[in-house]
Amino acid sequence: MCQAALDRGLTGIGLTEHDVWWPAEEIDRLQAHFPTLVIMRGIEHSSPDGHFLLYLPEPERAEIPSYCPARVLIPAVHDLGGIAIWAHPFRWEQDIPIWIKEARPDGMEVASSNMDRVVQDIAMGFAVKHNIMMFQDSDAHHHKTIGAFANDFPESFSGVADFIRYVQEKNKELVK
Repeated sequence: MCQAALDRGLTGIGLTEHDVWWPAEEIDRLQAHFPTLVIMRGIEHSSPDGHFLLYLPEPERAEIPSYCPARVLIPAVHDLGGIAIWAHPFRWEQDIPIWIKEARPDGMEVASSNMDRVVQDIAMGFAVKHNIMMFQDSDAHHHKTIGAFANDFPESFSGVADFIRYVQEKNKELVK
């Protein structure tokens, strides 16, 4: 995955596994092997309200409630200094979620390899209407889909802490 990211011209990659954090030692090993690629450790957390990409400053010290509603999950992530990005929204359920009134995600995917054009259009319209930061993520389960969708940020990140800070700052601007 890391080599595929470099081959496609990406400068960074978020490694998120379903419901488990990549071991820090493995991220360190990968970072040493690919020093020009920023490798950010996250998790794709399952919730009854869908999947959320979580990034935390210190995941080893964090206790994230397992399989809890978004209205519980998102504030818990924020309390830990992290961010929660709604992954592939509207892929299965295209109704407007009730929880959005109680918990605002820090961002949402509006394009990924797991979203068809109809779902992408719904997600983009929702993000615009609710002023939510938009992401285009590969959601790659195979190296061939790395870079199919990517984000182009106006600044570079040295790691997950920079990414979290950037998203938090952008969200302060969006909710003004």
